[in-house]
Amino acid sequence: MDLSGIGNWALAAIVVVPLIGALLNGVFGKHMDRYGTQLIAVGSVLVSFAFAVVCFLKLHALRELSPEENVRLVYHWYDWFSINTPKGPTTISVKFAMDALNGVMALVVTGIGSLIHIYSVGYMSEEKSYARFFCYLNLFTASMLILILGSNLPLMFVGWEGVGLCSYLLIGFWYETPAYAAAGRKAFVANRIGDFGVLLGMFMLVAVCGSFEFDVINQNAYLLTGGLDLGSGPMAISVATVATLFLFLGCTGKSAQLPLYVWLPDAMAGPTPVSALIHAATMVTAGIYLICRLSPVFALAPATMAVIATIGALTAFMAATIALVQVEIKKVLAYSTVSQLGFMFAAVGCGAFAAGFFHVFTHAFFKACLFLGAGSVMHAVGAHGDADITKLGGLRKYMPTTRWTFLVSCAAIAGIPGFSGFFSKDEVLVGALSVGHYFTFAPWLGYVVFGLLIVAATMTAFYMFRLYFLTFSGEYRGGPDHGDAHAHDDHGHDAHAAGHDAHGHGEPHESPGAMTFPLVVLAVGAIFGGYLWVGLVNVLNHDAHFEPWVTWLEPALGSIGHADHSNAIYAVILGTAAGLIGWFWARAWYFTPSESPARLAAAWPRLHQFLFDKWRVDELYDATILAGSRGLGLVMAGFDKAAVDGLFAKATATGVQAASFAFTRIQNGVVHSYGAVMVVGMLGIAWWFMVPHVKLHASEPTGTEVKFVAGAGLGYEYRWDFDSDGEYDTEWTAERTQTHDYAGKNLSAPIVVFFTPASGGTFGAEPRALSAGVGDVIHLNANELGAWQKDADQATLPYLQVREDGLYVRANSAKVRDGMQPTDAELTIGPGRSVRIGDARLTIGFLARATVRVRNAFGYERTTTRSLNLRNGGSAGETQAHHDGGSAEPLAALRAIEANQP
Repeated sequence: MDLSGIGNWALAAIVVVPLIGALLNGVFGKHMDRYGTQLIAVGSVLVSFAFAVVCFLKLHALRELSPEENVRLVYHWYDWFSINTPKGPTTISVKFAMDALNGVMALVVTGIGSLIHIYSVGYMSEEKSYARFFCYLNLFTASMLILILGSNLPLMFVGWEGVGLCSYLLIGFWYETPAYAAAGRKAFVANRIGDFGVLLGMFMLVAVCGSFEFDVINQNAYLLTGGLDLGSGPMAISVATVATLFLFLGCTGKSAQLPLYVWLPDAMAGPTPVSALIHAATMVTAGIYLICRLSPVFALAPATMAVIATIGALTAFMAATIALVQVEIKKVLAYSTVSQLGFMFAAVGCGAFAAGFFHVFTHAFFKACLFLGAGSVMHAVGAHGDADITKLGGLRKYMPTTRWTFLVSCAAIAGIPGFSGFFSKDEVLVGALSVGHYFTFAPWLGYVVFGLLIVAATMTAFYMFRLYFLTFSGEYRGGPDHGDAHAHDDHGHDAHAAGHDAHGHGEPHESPGAMTFPLVVLAVGAIFGGYLWVGLVNVLNHDAHFEPWVTWLEPALGSIGHADHSNAIYAVILGTAAGLIGWFWARAWYFTPSESPARLAAAWPRLHQFLFDKWRVDELYDATILAGSRGLGLVMAGFDKAAVDGLFAKATATGVQAASFAFTRIQNGVVHSYGAVMVVGMLGIAWWFMVPHVKLHASEPTGTEVKFVAGAGLGYEYRWDFDSDGEYDTEWTAERTQTHDYAGKNLSAPIVVFFTPASGGTFGAEPRALSAGVGDVIHLNANELGAWQKDADQATLPYLQVREDGLYVRANSAKVRDGMQPTDAELTIGPGRSVRIGDARLTIGFLARATVRVRNAFGYERTTTRSLNLRNGGSAGETQAHHDGGSAEPLAALRAIEANQP
């Protein structure tokens, strides 16, 4: 297949086409019929998927030429803005890149996103806000594509915030219902907490690596191994550890891990296709993607990796225990997602980046199929908000397509051999058993993570097949006479359910083709997607062969070094046993009526209620964080009322009232009182004109020239003295602006030496003044010079002395550069110049001093002097000002001159 004619502009098209779809439906959707909305919404994502396939095939063809390199497709659209960093200026560009990692993600987002859009055509067919829904759905897809294809952190963060915004809009889509709107706000706030961590981590990375680009950060990751320096010297903790901990905080919010997972179960308030899109293909996978994207950085922070593995394993276990007892179909799936995300984080935390990312891939298929299957069930019984599985049952004979696809996905997530989840879950377990060499401070940690994941895997198989058996096996327990399982719909009212009854949908029925077609496609992926771990077939040349998943991803991922896979067989055996035990346990209890669950709940009522109440984490947050926030709000409201309104506002009003009263006393109608006020005013004016009021300003220097400006006045004349030797350098003149060049002047004031130490790969250092006395010998600290020795066998520091005409330098054993040229000669550096010793810099400043004498039209004279230290490079040196008579405003800080800058 010849792809040479396809330009890299197709990368931008992957993102732009769904954005255009969102714009068209958002602006013109209310004026179009439903078919037009469908065509734009579904068509834009399908076109995006086509572009993603084309780019992926082109990338794969390029990989054949350089299989060991991380080959990328790059499209630089335009430069966005520039900022100054401790490493110098850096430009942030709108640039998209595709490599082995995000190439797969782009296929997942656009491919599964397309299926969810198609499904939504049937599922949302009776929704009034049809165009608004598809506008948000397109925008959600586009935001996720920006997140994964952006080549730098700021562009990634635009997509990161975009999916957060869209989750708020879609979770609270039916905002007329207060509970749904509250769920959207909860998701928004929880994610903003994590986003603060991403910003802090981002700024730390650019401060050390000097770039926001992912490839530059990964290449310069070794710079992050130094100790964090906050100004008092390097600390024991590395920059990599602190930066990655901040980034992981953002990942816990976006990917629903402890302690910020609480928003995801409430996300069920949105329409079911939204749940599928959030849980399977977009938002919750963003945290895993970010860790994999910066895996070379994370691999240098074992402490952070241990935190990630621990949090992931605990989240997987905790969420699985909650899912055991939930009775609403989407809530079971929601906690299942939280648990599976825990598996992914445990994998990447153990350094098994490829295995964790592979679980993202397989999870996208079976979890999307499960959510869409749940939507199909709720559509069939008219329970579109959620359905109580204890009031379902027997749906296998009404919904054969939904039943088989749901069963396949349950087998996949349970890790039954032959299905996709078997491959990805067992590789996660292998990674946990193989990481002992990496956590040298806790070699047992991998085994603890492994144990928690095995227990979680067993519970996963149990609650998923519990869900399947209660929904599809036995006899149907729903209907008009069987409770209120379908008393309300996704819209928060009864109209949809009534519509079903009106159309003869009193008993369950299979969903239309627009909904079952995506289920079948996703079920096929849930079966065969796992075989990509074995190999990705090359179809672009005549010599077709298989390329294993790990080999494909290896150039794009970091590594924790050699891992011990000798125990892999135990992971496979125990992982398979966990899935089979969970299936057998669920079948024994729920395939046919059993009293065991009821007896167990009765025997352990407090434990059962504790799990049903989701470990009461929401109640804990409400009693601590939220209660504290409410209390703080009450305190601040009281402060506002008592202090701001009662004190500041009232004091201001009282002051104005008092001033008004004082001025009204003058307006008393007595003529001689008015005359007295006029005399005082005229005396003040006369004093102002008869006495000179001198103000002397200095502009920013140009080279070694400084421009002085004296204040203007009636008939003012000026005499200037630029070296303050007591003799004026000009005669009386009406010109109040003078420019003087201080270069090469043998000034009466001493020169000033500023020292800029080597940064050492940390956050840089500010210059400091070393000496201002002629004859002083300057002693330097070798640790601040960086690589200063010409020869390792010689260690004689340079000799430095301040003289009237500059800084005398004798190199001795040091590397000395005058400008860009190395020198071994003795030299004297005058004001306005710099010399480098090793990686440090010495800058020669000088004291610019000017005196102006002002005479007004009445012959009165006053004098003012200004002095300021100027240095070469960085910001202005210390500014000093004093005056002899008259008044003077403080000078603004001057930036440094740039003369002969090396």
